Amino acid sequence: MASSSDVGNGGAETLALGFGTSVAMWFLGYLCRMPNANVPAWFLATGLLGCMLGGGFLAGRLSNRGWRAGLAAGLLAAAINLLVLGSLLGGARPNHVVPSAVWWLPGSLLLGAVVGAAGGALGSATRGQGAKSPSWSAVFAAVAAAATLLQLLVGGVVTGNAAGLAVVDWPNSFGYNMFLYPLSRMTGGVYYEHAHRLFGTLVGLTTLALAVHLLRVERRPLVRRLALLAVLVVIVQGILGGLRVTGTFTFSSSPEAMTPSITFAITHGVLGPAFFGLMIALAVLTSPTWTGGRAPTNSSHAPADRTLSVMLVGIVLVQLLLGAIQRHLSRGLLVHITFAVVVLAMTLLNGSRLWGLYRAQPLLERLGKALIVVGGVQVVLGFLAFFTVVARVEGAARPGWEVLLTTAHQAGGSVLLACTVMAALWTRRLLVASR
Repeated sequence: MASSSDVGNGGAETLALGFGTSVAMWFLGYLCRMPNANVPAWFLATGLLGCMLGGGFLAGRLSNRGWRAGLAAGLLAAAINLLVLGSLLGGARPNHVVPSAVWWLPGSLLLGAVVGAAGGALGSATRGQGAKSPSWSAVFAAVAAAATLLQLLVGGVVTGNAAGLAVVDWPNSFGYNMFLYPLSRMTGGVYYEHAHRLFGTLVGLTTLALAVHLLRVERRPLVRRLALLAVLVVIVQGILGGLRVTGTFTFSSSPEAMTPSITFAITHGVLGPAFFGLMIALAVLTSPTWTGGRAPTNSSHAPADRTLSVMLVGIVLVQLLLGAIQRHLSRGLLVHITFAVVVLAMTLLNGSRLWGLYRAQPLLERLGKALIVVGGVQVVLGFLAFFTVVARVEGAARPGWEVLLTTAHQAGGSVLLACTVMAALWTRRLLVASR
């Protein structure tokens, strides 16, 4: 196996930690600003600054550039955060900003740079002599995959609260530029849906940056093609999410002009996990374990397990489609439950084989255990979600624990898909058929 195909850092250190810091800050902000959260502003501000300081600390500790690495990561994170800062600077009228924005914009960039540099200095002081830096391309790919998983959780909350149509227009929000819609107006379902759109923008930007980086530093045609495919898929996914609301391309803000599409909603709901699987594939292919010189194991079972792993990816995708149909149309529940038996059986079969047959490859052993655990937990979550939905009186408000369970079940499907994608890839990297 060829060694790592990175032909230089290509700025991945700053990209990985800058975007990683922003992802952490955005998700913390999302949780703290949720309706009925009642989190004090000082607590949120402290947490956000802590994320920025932590990102700088990691930059200083993991790189050999000290405080400069922290400064670069903090500055990039602050620049990305301008996408949500607009919600604090939006004026009373659509697409206007408050006069103080002229100070807020440079001030936020300066604050990010200073806090990041401080964290970098602290991290550099704890860096050991001769410590090695990680593969930053792999770290950046992992950050992109993590951001995608968080976006799936945010999207699950939207569906769980039946808030997919809470914002009546797209790409604007009630006539406002999406990035200037005032935070004070984000209440109830509007908050869930609008936050989902903003987080989608972050995922799209992260994917684009990752693709540009990989095109610069990667020699492997497969990785380059997958990076371009990821950009295409995330664009299509964003458009599908918008057309789910409007039904057609329009800049109108009138509800009467909209024709919401369930077909687009279902497609959007399935393409999201599929895109997550693609990001997981990029994370695997850029990992040091993949690009390193680990020797594969000769086994007569290799062809069967390679085929089984690929089949399981397709089976889980079908189950995700059945689940999306059930969530959006409340139809096909029996089919979804019945097919879950097939998914569980195949998952247990694949997992037990990877766990038991390849002791010489600990990574495959761990993947086998993960498949068994995730598959079992997903079935339990499915039954819990089913009973909570059935127990709710028709027309009653959806309790928080129902949203929590249905969202966890939806996210669990994506995690199971990620495990199957990893199994399909690693069985090809670590297993060779005996002759």
